Amino acid sequence: MPANIAHTMGRYNAMYVGYPAWHRLGEVVTEAKTPEEAMEIAGTNFTVAPAEVYARIGDEYHLYPGSRINYRTDNNALLGITSDEYPIIQNITPMQMLNEIVRTGQAGIVAHAALGKGERLFAVLDLTRLTDLQIPHDPSKHDAFLVAQWWHNADGAASFGESMVRVDCQNMANAQLAYAERKGRLARIVHRGNTANAVEEAQRILGYAERHILTFTELLRNLVEIPIINAGWIDDFTAKLVPIPPEMERPASREEARDTIAYLYKESPTLVGVPNSPYRAFQAVTEYADHYRPLRVADAELVPARRFTTAMDGPAAGLKQDAMRLLREEFEVR
Repeated sequence: MPANIAHTMGRYNAMYVGYPAWHRLGEVVTEAKTPEEAMEIAGTNFTVAPAEVYARIGDEYHLYPGSRINYRTDNNALLGITSDEYPIIQNITPMQMLNEIVRTGQAGIVAHAALGKGERLFAVLDLTRLTDLQIPHDPSKHDAFLVAQWWHNADGAASFGESMVRVDCQNMANAQLAYAERKGRLARIVHRGNTANAVEEAQRILGYAERHILTFTELLRNLVEIPIINAGWIDDFTAKLVPIPPEMERPASREEARDTIAYLYKESPTLVGVPNSPYRAFQAVTEYADHYRPLRVADAELVPARRFTTAMDGPAAGLKQDAMRLLREEFEVR
């Protein structure tokens, strides 16, 4: 299953704020939580301990030197064999580090889950209270998140990286990890007791993320102040954004994309009160790319994770980049 949410002792080890995850597993609460609260709700407040590894040969057991197996102390679930030098990170540590990295008590955990049997976990911190992403004339929020992931089976080091979408499951966690790494905004931490150096290293990632977010926000603020008076402008814009070559035999999907973007620009309920501007056009493209653009996925359960991937670093992301490039060129916004 693409969600792979841990299920132990009659409950799913997951918590989400505001709205349920696409897989509908875990608890849904109304307010962002502290690390301790999130762990209590998700049932991830277990500790991890090491045990010796033995090989059974005939009727005899032989200690396997240099290795150990990590297990959950609440249900004795085996999480994975590691070297005896592999540092165990208790679940509370990376979650507390999220708050330490952003140096604020305002941001809160908005998603948290254990995967598999509990050998991998993630936590998502809401950064919107740290970086004011409100755009004039637009009441909506431009979400930004910092994601921590960690393992108890040596498959990966604890990592901290940015995401513009809330992570809800294993596929989304994989996509976020790959996206942050490709963009150079991923800090991998090997925790060996003192978190001070680890926090400082991860803060460089957040610092970059914050500058990236604020720079982009300033660009959007500039775009929203440019009025568009020509009612037919959006049709010319979509024609440039979604070109249809003369020799194209089946242009129906591209025509539909143009029409949908134009409709969202004119009628989307999410853009009520937003003036006709390049900013409004960009938001219409974003809404289409993230929510309306068709996906060819046979398994319905895979649709949310696939849409997440394309929105982060796929065709949907490319469409938004093209839209921003065209808008900046046409209106000479740098």
